[in-house]
Order: sequence, then structure tokens, then C-alpha cells
Amino acid sequence: MNSTTNAASDAPGFPRERAIRTGLGVLAAVNLFTGVFMVVDPAGFVDRIGPFGEVNDHYVRDVSSWTLAYAAALVIAAGNVSWRVPVIGFGIAQGVLHLVNHIVDVGEADPGWVGVFDVVAIAAMIALMWWLLSAVRGEAARSVVR
Repeated sequence: MNSTTNAASDAPGFPRERAIRTGLGVLAAVNLFTGVFMVVDPAGFVDRIGPFGEVNDHYVRDVSSWTLAYAAALVIAAGNVSWRVPVIGFGIAQGVLHLVNHIVDVGEADPGWVGVFDVVAIAAMIALMWWLLSAVRGEAARSVVR
């Protein structure tokens, strides 16, 4: 079986596959919502989600381009098994770098609780991606054994 086709156990009715697709969908939705928020209201995004200094609409929209592109890649990965490991792995790498940045600047947020909330939220997203990566790799190993 090649990696672009789905085995019978990869069908949407199977619990693990359903959980993987749901997880990818949740990540895609969060990234889509975040990216659209950044495009539509950069100052509002900075005020509510990333209060780490002066608002720069251009830079906020620059970051939204990554966020929206990643949302699209997650949607593709939900339906294309061969995309899953690289897309999730890349997201984990970016998430860890993003988390480090937020840990370094945790005390710079105003109000201060947002800095801590952001660290916890980013860590939770990384945990979800790590679980998804483990589940996807587990499915790939099972399909090789079959």
C-alpha cells in the first residue's frame, strides 16, 4: 500500500482515524480563526491575544500568512495520509520555537496573566500535535505490519 491511499482502518468510521481527523480539524480551525482575526483586526489581536508591546499591523498580518497557510496544510493532511507526519512535525517544531519565545517574554504581557495563558495554550497545542504525531506514526506502523 502506498502512503497516499487509505487502508480500510483509515476509513473515517474507525475510531483512531476519526480522532486523528478531528485533531487535525481542531488545529486547522484554531489556526484559521487566529489567522483571520490577525488579518481583520491586527490591533484587536494584539490587545486580546498578544499584548507584547506596540501594534504593528504589517507584522501581525505577516504572521497571519503563516497561520493561514498552516491551517490549509492541516486541512490537506486530514484527507491525505502522506502529508500528516511532515505537517504535524513542522507544526511541532514551529510550536516549540514559538513557546520558547513566549517563555522568554512571559513577563512582558500587559495584563500579565495573558503571558502565562499564552504559554499554557501554546504548550497545550504542542501536546495535541505530539499526540497526533504519535497516533499517525502508530497507524503507519500498523499498516506496514498488515
